[in-house]
Amino acid sequence: MPDVSSTVVSAPLSPFERHVKHALRYLDEPQRLERESPLASAYMLSRALTSPMPERSRGEALVYAMRAAAAQLWPGPPPQTRAAMLAAIANVRGDPADPRYAYVVLELRAFHTFITPNRMSDIWEHEELIPGSKSQHYRDFDAAVKQLAALLLDQLRPALRREYPRAPQTLYGYDHLFNELTKALAQRQTIHLSGPGGVGKTSLTARAMAHCGERPLFWYTVRPGFNDGVSSLLFALGAFLHEHGAAGLWQYLAGLGGAASDLNLATGLLREDLAALVATPPIFCFDDLEHLAVANLALQTPAHTQILDLLEGLHGSATMVLLSQRPVLSGDVHLELTGLALADVQQLCAEAGRELTLAEAQRLHAYTGGNPRLITLLLRLQQADPTAWPAEGYSGAQALLPAFQRLWRRLTPEERRVLQQLAVYPYPAPVDGFPAAVLAQLEQLALTELNAVGGVVLLPALVPIVLAELSAELRLKLHRQAALVRLERGDVTAAAYHFAQSGEENRAVQIWFPQRRQALARGEADLARPIFFGIAPQRLGKTERKALDLIRVELRQLAGQHAEALHELETADWADQSEAGARLWMLRGELQTALGYPEQALISYGESFNLVARLLGQQVLLHQRRGVLLHRQRDLAGSWQAIQRAEFDLEILRGLVREEEGAYPDALAAYGRALALAEQLADDALLAQAERQFAALHGRREELDAAITHATRSIAIYEHIGDRLNLEKMRSNLAAIYVQTRQFEEALAIGAPTYDFFQAVRDPYFSAVTAANLAEAAFGAGDLSEATRYAQAVISIGDTFATPYAHYTLGQVALQQQHTDAAVAGFRESMQQALRNDDPYMAAYAERSLGAALLTAGNPAAAEEHITSALEAFRRFVIPSEVAATEALLATLQLKR
Repeated sequence: MPDVSSTVVSAPLSPFERHVKHALRYLDEPQRLERESPLASAYMLSRALTSPMPERSRGEALVYAMRAAAAQLWPGPPPQTRAAMLAAIANVRGDPADPRYAYVVLELRAFHTFITPNRMSDIWEHEELIPGSKSQHYRDFDAAVKQLAALLLDQLRPALRREYPRAPQTLYGYDHLFNELTKALAQRQTIHLSGPGGVGKTSLTARAMAHCGERPLFWYTVRPGFNDGVSSLLFALGAFLHEHGAAGLWQYLAGLGGAASDLNLATGLLREDLAALVATPPIFCFDDLEHLAVANLALQTPAHTQILDLLEGLHGSATMVLLSQRPVLSGDVHLELTGLALADVQQLCAEAGRELTLAEAQRLHAYTGGNPRLITLLLRLQQADPTAWPAEGYSGAQALLPAFQRLWRRLTPEERRVLQQLAVYPYPAPVDGFPAAVLAQLEQLALTELNAVGGVVLLPALVPIVLAELSAELRLKLHRQAALVRLERGDVTAAAYHFAQSGEENRAVQIWFPQRRQALARGEADLARPIFFGIAPQRLGKTERKALDLIRVELRQLAGQHAEALHELETADWADQSEAGARLWMLRGELQTALGYPEQALISYGESFNLVARLLGQQVLLHQRRGVLLHRQRDLAGSWQAIQRAEFDLEILRGLVREEEGAYPDALAAYGRALALAEQLADDALLAQAERQFAALHGRREELDAAITHATRSIAIYEHIGDRLNLEKMRSNLAAIYVQTRQFEEALAIGAPTYDFFQAVRDPYFSAVTAANLAEAAFGAGDLSEATRYAQAVISIGDTFATPYAHYTLGQVALQQQHTDAAVAGFRESMQQALRNDDPYMAAYAERSLGAALLTAGNPAAAEEHITSALEAFRRFVIPSEVAATEALLATLQLKR
């Protein structure tokens, strides 16, 4: 759930938030919402309308979506009775920063599930409810609307709106190709369809989809400059698969705040999600792929290469249809569409009411190359203007321009204006933003295309023609109108694009900067990047320039362009004593760390800290002069919550450091404080993380009951929130706990499938760690062959942390097989690598085993030195069982001497 508690109350409601507030007034009138609210359009509700729920009207779907979004404000099930609601109100009314406070405000003002005030003033005048002033109540309600709007946007995900091309009623001339395509789809192959634009690739594929039963369809059209980055594609795929019950990729992306930091891992999770949907495997359709491949490979962008690599990596794991004007990727089947045959052209025209002679058909076929889209458009133009039929001598697009120009003069002013408005939209515009009667006429003329989820576009072939006729002033005006349409529907990144195109760059920055984190978390980084890198800073005000600096650096950081981001920072203005200035210093430190300059990073973090301290000092002085804090000031409460989150991260880090130092009581205390903070924040992901750290540490100390208890709690939370990646990490940790407590069969049972998972998603670190645990478990279970296999797998992966454990197991295997020299070498390598890794825990085990191997090899002096050193370590770690085992080994050595 996004951080809705930090919403600034004083900020006015955005257009989208005002629509949410209006909709709250008419929750009991869904029919009215369907007529009046843009939120109740198919364009906004495409996900809600296609969800596996009972069929409902658009108004009812909006009400359902709003109630579902509001329920996320309440951790766990919301109150289910009037008495429980009254008790909840009494419990939370003293803390307006609590999201539950917003929930009860919405209940009292709009939902009325259990409590319906006779009049609005009862809310602040009735002692049982939320006493206070009338003005405070209005501020509380607007704050609740803001929180609800953020959650509703996350639920509707406008930037990840799915595409559903409409299948044609009749398909001409492609019967053979249609049969080949449906056959390949049934066999779950990868099919590449190629051919010129308008030749019918999309129509053929959409028609074939209707014959694929209940298989889910994912359609993605590549639009250069808007969604042609791998992050955009992964977010769209993750959201789609999440809706169909496979959440691994989505959970991974949602936890990253906007960047797929490890493409191999993301691709592996994608394959895992697809494997989970084997009963109803989806079909992936990728359209206009020619934008990703250029004739000159030297000009191929890294972003486009990443997408092509991703698609190639899915070959064999998914059913795919790849559509492009020319072959881009190889597949199992290649189908080329070259246009309609002469007989098909005659049939198409006849059914459209135009009987052609053979000569006319031949001429039309020559003009159009058998392109059905161009033929259909010419027929529509000719119906409206009999003189629009192309004269002999024209061919291809040349035939379209003069005919369209003659038709343009016969369109009504309203029809011309809608075509001009649609021309500035780079991807589908909401149908409800235009007069329905005008759109119907334009579609009849084949000038526009409607999709199945409330979107409309101008026919692609006409876009450059219409844009070329726009005056500069009209183009700016149309972009400004489009920006307001997008803004009303909560699509701030698209609105920023149109504001930037309208010459209002300041406004583009103003609307996007406060909501950039939410936009990035919804996968809009690829869309935002060309917008804000295309803005000239000198056209902005001072405040907007500072915001643009931050936006650009954060976008570069998300793209992994650390050096470029650092260079961008060096050109920024560092004199600003503001929160933005502090953020710039912090970003500088993060980038220097990523580039391998830790000392410089420490200096940057120090500057950020000093600036924050100065700002806090100014804030304290301001509060002293004002006398008292503002009553119920939300931004301070939100700051405290942010502080608690920072304290949680700090306690986890403190625990990890103390654990690696062997100071286990201190580490447990730190994890305990982290767990308490997670409970205060009511954050499931943080609770699971704290439980996981507890489990790992108790496992190290061989405190089995406590380790299992915490591990089970963590696993249950991850299963509840659907976080597959962290669930498998916790299972890997539990396998390690079983190894530590010598329950080797249990470790193998839970660890083997987890290892397979991390291998499938290509996560080298957890593959190595899990394999190391499995190697030790297999050795403990007496399976030396499996122990060797897993240990060698760790070494081949090459993870620095896990390698000492693998060498340790190989030393154990060699000692068991009476290969003493190999055992000594294995334990020594394990100890030395563990020391280099600052892993005293592993080093102690390896050193004790090295001593035992040296004793077997007949070198008691060297053996005693290592065993004594290991004993000191186990005493320092306070692990009684290992202390006793080491003392016993030392006693055996002394007896032999």
